[in-house]
Amino acid sequence: MVDTGVYRVRFRESCPATDIGAANFRELLKALGGMVVYGAYPGPIVIGIAVDSAERVASFPFVESVVSVTGNSAAGG
Repeated sequence: MVDTGVYRVRFRESCPATDIGAANFRELLKALGGMVVYGAYPGPIVIGIAVDSAERVASFPFVESVVSVTGNSAAGG
């Protein structure tokens, strides 16, 4: 069984809206098995995703932080 959680994602303010990664965030998230629960880029969003995949999201250069809202530890960022 995969350990999943709900996370709040904040994007870097220095990242332009035209950044290809940020513009395709939903597709990147879907490829990792996650989904957007609430919100839209460039504002903070809430996602549902596996814990190990949340760590990958935190490593995206346009992501400032990924923090659990379900009690799991922060994924970093």
